[in-house]
Amino acid sequence: MKKIQTTAYFSMEIALQNSIPNYAGGLGILAGDTLHSCADLGSDVVGVSLFYHQSEDEGKRFKAEQFLNKNDQTVEVEIEGRKVKIVIWELDLKGKSEKIIPIIFLSSNHPDNKEWDRDLTKYLYAADRYTRLGQEIILGIAGVRALEALGYTNINTFHMNEGHSSLLTLELLKKHSYDAKKVKELCTFTTHTPVPAGHDHFEYGLAYSTMNKAIPMDIKEHATYQDLSTTDLALNLSRVSNSVSAKHREVCEEMFPRHDFKNVTNGIYHPRWVGKNMKQLLDETFPSWEENPGLLKEATKKLDSLKLVEAHKNQKKVLVDWLNNQKELFPFEKIEDDDYFGVKTLTIGFARRYVPYKRHSLIFKNLERLRNIGYRKIQLVFAGNCHEGDSFCNQIKKDVEKYSYMLRGQIRAVMLTKYNMEVAQKLISGCDVWLNNPIPPREASGTSGMKASLNGGLNLSILDGWWIEGFNMNNKAGWAFGNEPFAQGEDQDTHDSKALLNQLENLIDCYYNKEEEWQERMKSAVSLVSYFNTHRLVNEYQEKIWTP
Repeated sequence: MKKIQTTAYFSMEIALQNSIPNYAGGLGILAGDTLHSCADLGSDVVGVSLFYHQSEDEGKRFKAEQFLNKNDQTVEVEIEGRKVKIVIWELDLKGKSEKIIPIIFLSSNHPDNKEWDRDLTKYLYAADRYTRLGQEIILGIAGVRALEALGYTNINTFHMNEGHSSLLTLELLKKHSYDAKKVKELCTFTTHTPVPAGHDHFEYGLAYSTMNKAIPMDIKEHATYQDLSTTDLALNLSRVSNSVSAKHREVCEEMFPRHDFKNVTNGIYHPRWVGKNMKQLLDETFPSWEENPGLLKEATKKLDSLKLVEAHKNQKKVLVDWLNNQKELFPFEKIEDDDYFGVKTLTIGFARRYVPYKRHSLIFKNLERLRNIGYRKIQLVFAGNCHEGDSFCNQIKKDVEKYSYMLRGQIRAVMLTKYNMEVAQKLISGCDVWLNNPIPPREASGTSGMKASLNGGLNLSILDGWWIEGFNMNNKAGWAFGNEPFAQGEDQDTHDSKALLNQLENLIDCYYNKEEEWQERMKSAVSLVSYFNTHRLVNEYQEKIWTP
């Protein structure tokens, strides 16, 4: 039976529910938000991803059957000359338009496969190159085959998120008699990272031994002569490629000077990230804001200041109560009353992947000045996933615990090491301020600050990614830093730490001494989501990227 979807949206991760372990961070959240908006807007899109069973142990494995529907059909891919069966799972995502967006999840966990082949889709983002290549073969090549097996025969756009899915171009080349021009007409590509380490490269020796006949003779013309670069493969075989913020577009054109990029700045699926109390207020003020988030542009004029403050305070209390119940967050032998978080204290959130360029400890670089300006006025919440073998993350945890001891009784600081959508919802809806200080220009976009804005949270962010556009759009929505001139001999961290603390001092003064200004800033923050939402993003993709 033929299906009517015309765009296939490929992503290694798609975050749809907290219970489905199909995501690691921003890419998965963005993909989930985008597909939710596609469903609301009635877009003819089908999603394609992998699912990760996590364990062979029956008691520990992800029980897909509780969330997904298993299709009777399977497809095969060839890996190292072996036929590997790929299981097809499906989920129907229903939107406000009554449109159903089908999402296909692929898994190599089939009883007929060898154990090592079943393990290809055991964990998201495998570290070893062979397993990572196997995952990308399944996502790209098996993904195209699964679409055909399920009747999606009229796809005119295969959209690749990152190079992870670019091996789909090899299957399309085979299908279209190796006509690169034809394949290019069918494919579009989004790159989400300005960091070179975020782009996959595979040695040709590994690629040939793993993929064998799937590799065309002219692969090096598409994927570079040095190694198989999945990003170059996607760029060279796409009719259009795009960045995810205006600044990221500049970075992309420097990284890949032979290619042109359009830009579609990221957004958030606003119904998913609004807190309970904020939703009630927005429903009351803008009854159709979920269908038409552009209405939030009037937030500065139409939101009632006192109701906004009350809504945010109620959400903050939920966060504070929850934090205070997480006894493991407090590293002290005996927790005193003053160690607990307070509802009246300015609360700053920082939730990111634990990678060096995010600079989790930047705010602590000048501890004396931080203490002087923040004494009994601020409390800090750090969050991210910290795996057992992740030495970098565990070192950050030790650092935050050390600082919490050093600042005890002066500034509260805790670090959450298990971060998921449920925890994110609490943080972005309850924090007063959202902190972001990566080394620029390494933040392609970022979306957590947008989620905080929706809930009346103000951004304290270095000028990078989406915040350049957000701050230019409304500079009352938060504070920006990072564009100040360097002092002689000053390194990046010292310079940015000083600028961060300068703005933090201004922010603290505003919170405690300029009530009306803070309220106006909260309204300005909410107004940003009139633009930074995935409804606008999907419409832009439809017009600029997906329409042939």
